[in-house]
Amino acid sequence: MAAAAAAAAAAAAASSSSDDAKHAFIIPTKVRNLSLHLSTAQYDIPYAVLLLLFESLLCVQIINRIPYTEIDWEAYMEEVEDYLSGERNYVNIHGGTGPLVYPAGFLYAYQLLRYWAGGDGSDVKRAQFVFAVLYVLNVAVVLTLYTLVLRQKRRSRSLDETKGEVEVEVEIEIAAAHTSWSWRVAMGLCCLSKRIHSIFVLRLFNDAPAMLLLYLSTLLFARSMWRTGCFVFSLGVSIKMNVLLFAPGLLILLLQSQPNLLGTVICLSICASVQLILGAPFLMTYPVSYLRKAFELDRVFFYKWTV
Repeated sequence: MAAAAAAAAAAAAASSSSDDAKHAFIIPTKVRNLSLHLSTAQYDIPYAVLLLLFESLLCVQIINRIPYTEIDWEAYMEEVEDYLSGERNYVNIHGGTGPLVYPAGFLYAYQLLRYWAGGDGSDVKRAQFVFAVLYVLNVAVVLTLYTLVLRQKRRSRSLDETKGEVEVEVEIEIAAAHTSWSWRVAMGLCCLSKRIHSIFVLRLFNDAPAMLLLYLSTLLFARSMWRTGCFVFSLGVSIKMNVLLFAPGLLILLLQSQPNLLGTVICLSICASVQLILGAPFLMTYPVSYLRKAFELDRVFFYKWTV
């Protein structure tokens, strides 16, 4: 009798354990299937949109909760004021931090920002919101670049699988999902940079519009829109010369992508033409002064001055 009871209890325990095991695998399977489904290309754009919404809300919170720190904005406004007063000699255009050392595009861009910031640049809060828009646009372009690379990797993996040995379908899907989520995690990390948020919405540095134009030109290059990309790239250079550091890589890409040397020369001519047109008011009056101060090629950069 006792043996029968013990056997019945063991059978019940085994049955219960089996049921628990079945239920234990139900949730992971559902999570896996959901992960596989969400990793497909149809969710690339919704995922990026969610990140941009998060960034928009985060920028608003940063502006409202973290005090603005004055570093260069007032100096920028003073330099724009000198330009608007008719000064065309770059040596004589100064701000509180010293002489103007940025190309002419900087003056035009911050003249527009000055107008949006109360007409005289005094409404810093409004300027911060303008820079928040620039920041979200910058992130949108960067996320688009990430998405292009992710989709290219998906296509490459698909081609490799058709050429190689036949694999289990589930294993292929899992491998593809790992690739997708790896890149999406990297995209999410792009939205967590304290430094970049600070440069855009708390410091209002000219790195913001310059880098936005650089990334936009990179996106155009990725779309094989080389001439338009060169135009936008040169606009970025006209705001801050550090964009010029990407020029050697761009030259290599132009030599590789253009059908002949003439195509490369045309693209480089577009870059040069933008600089000549934007700098014309200064080049036609004090050319040496403009070239010396706007493009200080002998300028030395130190790590201690980084932000």
